[in-house]
Amino acid sequence: MKSEAIVLPYYGIGDFLTHLPFILALLKKNKKSKFIVLTKSRTFAKKLLLPEKRIEVIYIQNNYNLFSSIKEFFKLINFFKKKNIKKIWIFHRSPRFAIIAFFSSIEERLGYGIGSQKIWLNCKSFLKKKFYKSFPIEKSFEFLKINNIYLNSVEPKLDALKSINTKIKKEFLKYPKPWVVIGFGSTDIHRTWKTLNFINLIKLLDKLKKSTFFLIGSPKERKGADKIISKCLKIKSKVINACFSMEKTISLISLSDFYVGNDTGSSNLSLALGVKTFIIHGGTPPYTKTVYRKFYPNRYNSKFLFPIEPKGGVLRDPHLKGNDSIPRNIGMDLIKPEDVAKLILKKI
Repeated sequence: MKSEAIVLPYYGIGDFLTHLPFILALLKKNKKSKFIVLTKSRTFAKKLLLPEKRIEVIYIQNNYNLFSSIKEFFKLINFFKKKNIKKIWIFHRSPRFAIIAFFSSIEERLGYGIGSQKIWLNCKSFLKKKFYKSFPIEKSFEFLKINNIYLNSVEPKLDALKSINTKIKKEFLKYPKPWVVIGFGSTDIHRTWKTLNFINLIKLLDKLKKSTFFLIGSPKERKGADKIISKCLKIKSKVINACFSMEKTISLISLSDFYVGNDTGSSNLSLALGVKTFIIHGGTPPYTKTVYRKFYPNRYNSKFLFPIEPKGGVLRDPHLKGNDSIPRNIGMDLIKPEDVAKLILKKI
């Protein structure tokens, strides 16, 4: 079986999930190949791609000095040669991986062809100049298109592992439905709802519709979850600290009735798993109002996505030009728990 490499040097779960359809398109097109995906560790790609038997994930190291960069340069060359990679797909404009692929004697080297990168590539289907400053997803979509790979949809779809689903069901069998997963964490302060808002939302939802609440996040966020639980007083027994491993989090979300929380990696997981997803958009506009709309047409008519925005204006998008009215630093504070609870109860 021929080996091919895919380079996706982007950060974050959300970034990876938006590119997942492109990986799956390559798998579908080249059914006799096995693939090695090179990406950053913060994408959790090894966990996300566990069900895909033809994919091996390798995490690229973060290089902040010349010595580590040179060391990884030769390490990757040896790795590509050992794996006998015949073809590489570089979803990035940097010449770095094109140079490594050249010195690894990879037969087919495909990339965007922007700037000096094209010197090191031998497949000459390059992006046109009009795409040089476009969003990463637009570059990726066009990259496959010029290489005769077409996508009918770029909606990311994930599957949870059945074995872990079974364990989750047994572990939380005694907790009544509906199960509500709450994404309380975020790496961006402007996209993070205040802890007190989540506490009040849980109380409101439980008062109006008895539920079990799972606070999801990375294991490092367990203290934050404990803080929320300690303030829930009379309903503490129904609020679970679910800052689990990625595999367990994926399964828990897949078994839940809906997600509510920040615009973060967990919200992207929820959408990809086909779970009703209420995203609190106070720091950035929802997909429905950004350039991503062009590439995610199904998401805007989706029965799963319910964006919650502040009243009184339109959010400013830090990535797009315009004269929108609500600055990022106040958007989250304009969204009240009462408004979120009202929308949720209307839609579930």
